[in-house]
Amino acid sequence: MRLFIAIPLPPDVAHRASALLPPALPGLRRVQPENLHVTLAFLGETPESRLPDVAAAAEDAARAVRRFTLVFDRTGRFPERGRPRVLWLGFADGLPCVQRLGEGVYRALRENALDFEGGPLSPHMTLARVRDEATADEARTVAATIDTLEVPSLSVDVREIAVVQSVLSSKGPRYTARATAPLGGLGKEAG
Repeated sequence: MRLFIAIPLPPDVAHRASALLPPALPGLRRVQPENLHVTLAFLGETPESRLPDVAAAAEDAARAVRRFTLVFDRTGRFPERGRPRVLWLGFADGLPCVQRLGEGVYRALRENALDFEGGPLSPHMTLARVRDEATADEARTVAATIDTLEVPSLSVDVREIAVVQSVLSSKGPRYTARATAPLGGLGKEAG
């Protein structure tokens, strides 16, 4: 099974985030609102027998971070210059908590001898990908739009993380939470 660990979003925030990109923006494969999330670690193909270990790693990491508020406040793109490939929504408020959570997930996955893509954590929420077949003009329009897009603050009270199964199909991916792990503590962390 194809797995990742992520911060899920409530449906109302996901729909508002999805609506930030102008509907007429060309050349995009938009992420469906129900699939929006902040990835903490991507494991890829993982034997189903290891799902309990992945869930335990998520629980270990989540236990070490108290609930916090994540405030999405800007858009960006990868790469930052040239033809864009990924359009994303970023945040400042809550970033230290997301980074600690991500570091805890990486550590717990390693301790459980689980394979994952362990590159540097770059917390963001992917809104869309630029299609390979998009014209140069479409790509320039996308880049100009994302570089100047005003983002009203969208906030999320992060209370849990999820182990998510991704099933790919010609209609796009379908994500299903296979386990959730509540964040630790009763209080709330700042920023």
